Amino acid sequence: MSGTWPAVNACLNASSAGLLMLGYTFIRAKRQGPHIVCMLLACGVSMAFLISYLCYHAQVGATRFPGQGWIRPVYFTVLVSHTVLAVVIVPLVIRTVHLAAQRRYIEHTRLARLTLPMWLYVSVTGVLVYWMLYGLFPAVAEACPMCKEALQSSDAGTVARVGKAYAASMAALLGVPVLLLGGITSLVVRSARRNRPSSPVRH
Repeated sequence: MSGTWPAVNACLNASSAGLLMLGYTFIRAKRQGPHIVCMLLACGVSMAFLISYLCYHAQVGATRFPGQGWIRPVYFTVLVSHTVLAVVIVPLVIRTVHLAAQRRYIEHTRLARLTLPMWLYVSVTGVLVYWMLYGLFPAVAEACPMCKEALQSSDAGTVARVGKAYAASMAALLGVPVLLLGGITSLVVRSARRNRPSSPVRH
């Protein structure tokens, strides 16, 4: 489980980023209803990520980055900026949602111009940190028990089993956000068509 849990967290981050971009697209098109749905879903996905992230690190602890050379300062720059903004964004999101709930749309829009890019950055860099930590270097075996088992094993069955587990986790990482956004888009389009006023009859 410890080997696939980070992939789940990355999947949640990717889903959050997709929902934010979809929500932004809707509000630019002045489709307030679908925008609200996407942004509330983004809040829920981000909250699920936070809970999952805290539970994972409570069990596993810190994960050591194995990269050396120029990639090391790049990784820690991304990680630190991601972590700091992840803390800063929480009150901004709460305040932005609160202003929308109170129908204070002018203030909501002004704050959202700051909140959205920061929130999107946190979501995207969350996926980037996962890729740099678990997908970029084979030496990550020291941090991932599943990879360590495969690299140290001479049994072809074990290597194949771990390879299938890794492929499944990557399929979830890439497929779940696509399916989620596709389903949401389909529901929103159907709802918009049902609520669209009929054209007046010309005489």
